Amino acid sequence: MPECIIEITQLTKTYKAKAAVRNANLSIGKGEIVGLIGQNGAGKSTLLKMICGLIYPTSGEIQLFNEAAGDRPALFERMGQLIERPGLYPNDTAYEHLYALALSRGLKDSRQQMEALLQRVGLAHVRKTKVRHYSMGMKQRLGIALALLGSPDVLILDEPINGLDPQGIVEIRKLILELSQTGLTVIISSHILEELSKIATKYAIIHKGHIVEVISREDLLHSCEERIELEMDDVTTVLPLVEQHLQITDYKVVDLHTLYIYDSTIENYQLSKLLVEHGLTFHSITTHKQSLEQYFLERTQAAGGELND
Repeated sequence: MPECIIEITQLTKTYKAKAAVRNANLSIGKGEIVGLIGQNGAGKSTLLKMICGLIYPTSGEIQLFNEAAGDRPALFERMGQLIERPGLYPNDTAYEHLYALALSRGLKDSRQQMEALLQRVGLAHVRKTKVRHYSMGMKQRLGIALALLGSPDVLILDEPINGLDPQGIVEIRKLILELSQTGLTVIISSHILEELSKIATKYAIIHKGHIVEVISREDLLHSCEERIELEMDDVTTVLPLVEQHLQITDYKVVDLHTLYIYDSTIENYQLSKLLVEHGLTFHSITTHKQSLEQYFLERTQAAGGELND
């Protein structure tokens, strides 16, 4: 388990009578890429703004680097963020943006770091070109460079691929993966689960301000891969048989009546034949495969009724 460097507990943000985020709980380990997934208006941006200190929570607690955040700006300064779109000046160059930010933060001897950042985000060759000539993807990369100034421990990106063309999406994805390999912790929000699945190591699904599920990349992919679902009165009676006769080891006992088998070499008829030969009755044997989008929709729809009560 990676060292926990961000932990939020019962975090809530209310605007007048409306709660944008309600009782959110989430732990983030060092070096993780956490994908915050939710529909537009689900509360992603509000949650990220609280984590990086841009707005105060109505209630709840935030711990950063094993310390209570409170009003300690030094802890929030260890985070770089790009919330929504970068605020850029069209008549300034990329270098001028970085230089102005370095001055405002009192960073000394920042020239070498600025050059390195522009190189890292792929803008070194246009560092003296005015931003009004940049594509959307180039502006996003400059926003990430600004967020990385000062060598933060955590990078927070809110919908960084929104509005990008396919080439721009690939460029941002590649950059995030390269940054994570340096040990940087990344929190990235999106409503596109398919894209997050290519980079995130853990997911937090947020719906109507609630974090309804936190799941690892491995568990998510395992839940969505093709499987055989066996329904019977007591699945424990069949486990010795499938292990001995079908050499199945990749399975999951969901409950007393349900067994998931993930071995792609096994066909339904082989399982039913085995059960019949040993006098075991069953209710159903079906093949199930779920897309990432279907998984997300099922979780949010299941939570929707609970949240409206």
